[in-house]
Amino acid sequence: VVFATMVTGTMKVTRDSAFENNAFHIADNKLNELRSLGYAALPVSGAFSDSQLASLPQGAASTTITTWNAETKQVAVGVSWLGADNLTRMVSLTTLITEFGGL
Repeated sequence: VVFATMVTGTMKVTRDSAFENNAFHIADNKLNELRSLGYAALPVSGAFSDSQLASLPQGAASTTITTWNAETKQVAVGVSWLGADNLTRMVSLTTLITEFGGL
């Protein structure tokens, strides 16, 4: 019984690690996309779709774009999913984008 419990626990950790890796890639891809748009073309904050979200249980993603100062905006991308323990997990990446390019 102990061995079965250990194997099940290891499988859950491995699966959650794979989900976290996928979520990181989704967030990183979105940040790169937003950087390529440039400061003037940044969209408003909100949910976004990505085909890779289907690989995450109850996967969801959103951006939060706020004014940092007169020439800089802060961009945060969050990707969430339901972990193996039925708790919501999240990866969040943040960057600054200036009128003259990303930081």
